[in-house]
Amino acid sequence: MTNKFLPSVLAVYVVAVTAGMLLVYHDFYYDILEAKCIYYCVCTAAVLVLTGSWLFLTGHGKGTVAKRKSFMDMAVIAWGVTVVVSTVFSPVRFHAFVGNGGRYAGCFLLLLYIGAYFCITRYYQVKEWHLMIFLAAGVFMCLFGITDFFDMDLLGFKAEIRESQRHTFTSTIGNINTYTSCVAMVMAYGGVMFTAARERLKAAGYGVCTVIAFFALILGESDNAYLSLAAFFGLLPLYAFRSGKRIWRYALLAAAFFTAAVLVGVICRVMEGQVVPITGLFQVIAGSRFLPVIIVFLWLAAGACYLLDRKGIFEKPSVTSVLIKTWLAFLAVIILAAVFMLYDVNVAGNGDRYGGLKSYLLFNDEWGTHRGYVWRIAVEDYKKFAPLQKIFGYGPDTFGFITNRNNYPEMVERYQELFDSTHNEYLQYLVTIGPAGLLAYCGIHGAAAVQVIKKKKSDPVAAAALMAVACYDLQAAVNINQPIATPVMWTLLAVSAAGMAGEKSNLP
Repeated sequence: MTNKFLPSVLAVYVVAVTAGMLLVYHDFYYDILEAKCIYYCVCTAAVLVLTGSWLFLTGHGKGTVAKRKSFMDMAVIAWGVTVVVSTVFSPVRFHAFVGNGGRYAGCFLLLLYIGAYFCITRYYQVKEWHLMIFLAAGVFMCLFGITDFFDMDLLGFKAEIRESQRHTFTSTIGNINTYTSCVAMVMAYGGVMFTAARERLKAAGYGVCTVIAFFALILGESDNAYLSLAAFFGLLPLYAFRSGKRIWRYALLAAAFFTAAVLVGVICRVMEGQVVPITGLFQVIAGSRFLPVIIVFLWLAAGACYLLDRKGIFEKPSVTSVLIKTWLAFLAVIILAAVFMLYDVNVAGNGDRYGGLKSYLLFNDEWGTHRGYVWRIAVEDYKKFAPLQKIFGYGPDTFGFITNRNNYPEMVERYQELFDSTHNEYLQYLVTIGPAGLLAYCGIHGAAAVQVIKKKKSDPVAAAALMAVACYDLQAAVNINQPIATPVMWTLLAVSAAGMAGEKSNLP
């Protein structure tokens, strides 16, 4: 009985964070960041106290300490040490600890991520139905966001919101950039489970959830969604192309997404003035003259792959190996093409040849709703740091203090705005916890990816959770870390690590 205590506690915790963080709120959007942050902190503090108390009372704590550490574990420990050192030597130590200079992502919150990680990886037993609850909560979040697109506001979140701000907040999340990062994780998890599901009914359920997430991403009005989509469709073949069933299901997902994009375009034209206008990359995709051809090709490809699978063509390891290698070569070509376009636009000055993509390829202060400006001043401010700060940063979540000290007049004059985040999670960590912290953070995620690559028969739940993390990681290049989507990501990361380890529990 006692051996079931911690796994049960961690099961409740995983559900409470992954599902609860998507839905919990207090005073609608007015304190949504604070409410979700407090919720996560209370849940995590409770599980840490329960875990620590149980280990102390039963004497099982020594086994945890003695357990062999993986490279991922060591990277997490290194990240934690860096965060603490950065906080101790920060010029604004108190603010670095509590994180009230930005998004409450100070030392305290970051250490909670680490504590939860070790609890989950040591004592959590991965169960598919736990994350089914996460997916169900995610679908509710998506449906609420979709109804917001039609300006329905079913739950009254926007009743007191100024008209000029109504379209910048959505669903039970708030900011549209944070919303789409949450939706991306739901999409990624559902999509991988759809490709892997053995039962038809279960596969259909996962498929429906993924399609709903597709619509929610498109209607979310944030371009960071397309980075998540790139990660999803770019990386999923490395998992899906190992069996015929997964191959045709992947093609089915791709066809479904582009079909959804066409349907959204039709809705926007038919209901113009009655729905929220969608701009950005969606216009480039929906306006492409090649889109109908792509859709027809993908549906035909899905059908062809299904027939080939029925004939057993994909059962040969040599076939799937060739497919994966071909896909890797395709990704390499795409990356090289992207690098060339960036050079062609920013160095050679040939931006006009790329039409609507020019604004995304040309880097200047106005790029990405002033992200170019914020990134530039972040680098300039980092160069001014003292030697110790250049290694460990200014302190967690202290970017707002840096810009207020160094860039206040310019920010107010140019944009009438104060920037308290770099809107790039990796640059944020470079400035606030230094290259030491950034390297450790990348090591954590790199180690997780290596675990999946090494496992020829990865647990689907673990692989799906890691795909959600990957989608978060890519969109993080233009987004911020905050106590809404980020805690969900860390929890899924730990769940993936627990599943990949293949250990049900560390209990005797």
